Amino acid sequence: MNYTLLTPEIIVCCTALLVLVADLFIAQEGKNVKNARKLLGWIAIAGLIAGMFAVYNTPDGLAFGNRSFVSDAFSRYFKYLFLGIGILVIVSSMDYLADQTTHHGEYYFVLLLVIMGTMFMASAGELISLYVSLEMLSVGSYVLVAYLRTRQGIEGGIKYLLFGAFCSAVLLYGIGIIYGLTGTTEIKGIGEFLSQGDKGCALPLGLAFILAGFGFKIACIPFHFWVPEAYEGAPTPITAFLASASKAASFAVFMRVFIEGFSGIKQEWTMALIVLCILTMAIGNLSAIPQANIKRLLAYSSIGHAGYLLIGLIIGTANGLSAVMFYLLVYALATLGIFMVIAIISKRTGTDEIEGYEGMSKRSPFLSLCMLICLASLAGLPPLAGFMGKFYLFAYAVQAGYVYLAVIGFIFSTISVYYYFRILKSMYFMEAKDESIISFSPLLRVVLILVIVGLFLIGILPQSFISSAIESVPKWY
Repeated sequence: MNYTLLTPEIIVCCTALLVLVADLFIAQEGKNVKNARKLLGWIAIAGLIAGMFAVYNTPDGLAFGNRSFVSDAFSRYFKYLFLGIGILVIVSSMDYLADQTTHHGEYYFVLLLVIMGTMFMASAGELISLYVSLEMLSVGSYVLVAYLRTRQGIEGGIKYLLFGAFCSAVLLYGIGIIYGLTGTTEIKGIGEFLSQGDKGCALPLGLAFILAGFGFKIACIPFHFWVPEAYEGAPTPITAFLASASKAASFAVFMRVFIEGFSGIKQEWTMALIVLCILTMAIGNLSAIPQANIKRLLAYSSIGHAGYLLIGLIIGTANGLSAVMFYLLVYALATLGIFMVIAIISKRTGTDEIEGYEGMSKRSPFLSLCMLICLASLAGLPPLAGFMGKFYLFAYAVQAGYVYLAVIGFIFSTISVYYYFRILKSMYFMEAKDESIISFSPLLRVVLILVIVGLFLIGILPQSFISSAIESVPKWY
């Protein structure tokens, strides 16, 4: 056993416990109580930064002698991504929670444990450890969605819980079928067994159940019903986390299971993924058009982006997988920037309705510019990072012979420009009902500037980032 490979996860876990203990000594009343509570956020951020350094120093290997915990370039790529997302979510939460709740310690504690769950998911090379880490992410997410105890939050949390529990049971049943057929729960061992040709008649059923379980986590059609309510009801920083880290973690395990474990039966699941991909792009983007609530609109947009990402899994080559990993990076950056702006505006205006953004360019030109750039990146407009993300996905799809998927993806990406522009229309071309200035902390301003610079930098110089993704793809294909 090599427990040093678990150092990043141990650091995040210890940070979570430290935050919980420190919260006991934070005064609940007094002039400096807000600053004292922000100290908990800074402790959490320090722990995540320490986790990044630990990831950098973690070598390849197996922590327990088997493949229940695998440390490799693939897992390290995603751990950097999860920790970076966690830092931005906590920065946003420090301002957002100030007047929302007094229970900051528990919030950061659960969030850090959920981040640790995503890190375990990236390293899971065995189905049981994968399932446990997936539940660590899921249970914590249920709590965080309903954390503020609003009517919408509780409704979204309950729907997320009920649908998630059902899909977890389906996934577990699928794992049981695959184990019964192959005699192993190690993903690599499953791949070796299935490549021999002795598949068994129950394999399609087990494959369908596992696909349904993962379909819930990546929010593809028809497993998406929880998404709009959960996104709308959750605290805005948690919505950002669900849209970025949770989706990235789910695609990480999706790639491990289907490319490493089920590559020997790729023909059996490719057509199913193609159907899900097309339906997800179509329904996600078309359903976003009539939405009046900005978080529900972005929820359906997130579903559409899951469809784009499925194209890379269908390709199934090193190029396709690297395009997925690169796209998850640029999508997370733009999404976090958008939800940071939403968190600031909703806290000042008290609404998430698109009409509440009318005339926002006059009330806060900086926030409006940030929203413009991040939405343009999601829409795939050059020279931003989102354009390069979609370019690599569609180009590799054409190269692999899936021209029709690239064409369909381009069409629905064009449609997305329309509903993103609806938000910008309210901000730039509508008269403000309230002309008071939107103020926010200098820290958030600095972070938003870094997000914008990152979107331009990745869009203009994508080579090093896509090369890093390619180098992190294991030889599964």
